[in-house]
Amino acid sequence: MSIISGDYIPVSLDILKSGMVIDYSIYREKNREFFLLCKDAVLTEELLDRFRMLTEPYNEIYIPSNKYDEIIKERNNQKDKVKKRIFFRSYEQAKKSAAKMLERIAAEDSIPAEIAEELSQTVNKQVETMEISHIIQGINSVRKIDEYLHTHSVNVALLNGVMGRWLKLEKQELAALVKVGLFHDIGKLKIPKAILDKPTKLTEQEFDLVSNHPIYSHDLLKKSGFTDERILTGVIQHHERVNGMGYPFGLNINKISEFARITSIADVYDAMITKRTFKSAHSPFEVLSWFSDGCYSELDYNYVMVFLESMVDEFKGKKVLLSNGKTGTVMFVHSTNFAYPIVQADGEIIHTSKDLKCVSLVND
Repeated sequence: MSIISGDYIPVSLDILKSGMVIDYSIYREKNREFFLLCKDAVLTEELLDRFRMLTEPYNEIYIPSNKYDEIIKERNNQKDKVKKRIFFRSYEQAKKSAAKMLERIAAEDSIPAEIAEELSQTVNKQVETMEISHIIQGINSVRKIDEYLHTHSVNVALLNGVMGRWLKLEKQELAALVKVGLFHDIGKLKIPKAILDKPTKLTEQEFDLVSNHPIYSHDLLKKSGFTDERILTGVIQHHERVNGMGYPFGLNINKISEFARITSIADVYDAMITKRTFKSAHSPFEVLSWFSDGCYSELDYNYVMVFLESMVDEFKGKKVLLSNGKTGTVMFVHSTNFAYPIVQADGEIIHTSKDLKCVSLVND
């Protein structure tokens, strides 16, 4: 048979992947004649193996020219889903390792070097190799209240690493910044859980105890043999604020390390999107809006702007749950109105508002 020039184009068989739904005809060519290879089918690995055998040695097929972009888009979507699954498996394992590490610290009053180093390398590899959008979605996953500390430690480490990538830090710097995130809150193991999870306002004495956790974290690190001043300083200063109103020392911006200023942003963001016994979870868009509106003016403005601008780029095209129960896709987030992005749902363009909000990201 013959194919009208322009209607079909030759492409590599590798463009097809198992799982694709083919609702058109695919042809192969041999000795200048064209033969139907496939029509209206769901591709499987067995079918693709047969195609390879029939199209040897060049593995070339002919597809409708108007289907090329559609196939490329579906292929990329499948690749993205595979990468996302790989990250989420690794993320769950990192959380389990963090929980194991914290159990050991609580029991031995020392950081187990082997587990800590393995966990640091795992998170660092995730930061260096995984899609940032997948990391952000992982951090925004629903989590159990009783897994807060170990999940928060991994999340702040990941966010620190992501900030490091956005800031184009060198590998050694990025690895140290990840460790600050992992260890910044380990001192909370020395504070009674009843105080950490208290649903009502802390007493002055209780607040003073909680305010010492950066010191406890720092001392545990030193006791366990950590000597990197970037890590030690970043951990002990992560609750210091540029206006001098932070703790435990009330330092001003000139005395707060770069790693501490970055970690404070990651720490606040993850804390605010998390449900606790004393607070509800807030949507990432709501938290970004607070950053933008200056609700956290005590954080370093320059790093906050990097965080805001970069996070907005990662949210575009992502699925979100709306307050009416529907799922939509983020089309646009305005730099002056982070709380209410423009979303597409059921083919309709929606300008979200107080009456119809984005509740959370959806991990599809």
